[in-house]
Amino acid sequence: MASLNKEILGKVKGSLGDVTFRQRNGKTFVSARPSSFMPGTDENSKARREKFALVIKLARAINSVRSLKEIWSENAPQDASVFNYITQTNYPMMNADGLTGLVKLVPSLGFNVGNPVVALGPAEVKVNLDALGNTAGIDAAGEPVLKLVSVVYLSDPSDTSFDKSQFLTLASDPKATDLAAPLEFTIALSDVERQMLALYQLRKGYFAVITLDPADQVVHYSNTFVG
Repeated sequence: MASLNKEILGKVKGSLGDVTFRQRNGKTFVSARPSSFMPGTDENSKARREKFALVIKLARAINSVRSLKEIWSENAPQDASVFNYITQTNYPMMNADGLTGLVKLVPSLGFNVGNPVVALGPAEVKVNLDALGNTAGIDAAGEPVLKLVSVVYLSDPSDTSFDKSQFLTLASDPKATDLAAPLEFTIALSDVERQMLALYQLRKGYFAVITLDPADQVVHYSNTFVG
């Protein structure tokens, strides 16, 4: 049995693959899982494994977007890694059918967006929003840039040989901050992204608007909205 000095996943208990994690006196110990161990084959056990695998995929996608990782990093507890924090926050947002509409791209409440209209087309993603107005707390001079960031959840492949689910991470081009005008974001999909989108019959996009200062650092962000 070995001890884990740097807990990059936070405080881990239970088994993962061929290893088992145990907590003792505030330390995490890692040991090989007994060779006689057999994972549960009942429907509930299978569902839990699938749910965990899906939230890991989601966390990887969110964590791969620099601006989103920056936001989660600023909010993460000191004893948790960013990846683990994303995983723990979004795990309850899963059900037997996959992701719910409550998935969080950002860890805490942000400013509201009005009347989002989302079109997930075969070649591009379009999002229209009402004007942000002055109630969002945004300083247009200090936050001169707006961007739309997104994680798109793809499920129900047309060919069963493909993974049951995939995630696309997308971001719009920078847009000058204008609080008085309605917003329109268009994200052109690459050839690979178009092909992946075409492989799946169910598509759900999770979106957030972020503001950036002149040093390209996130200042404000919206609540997650779905389309």
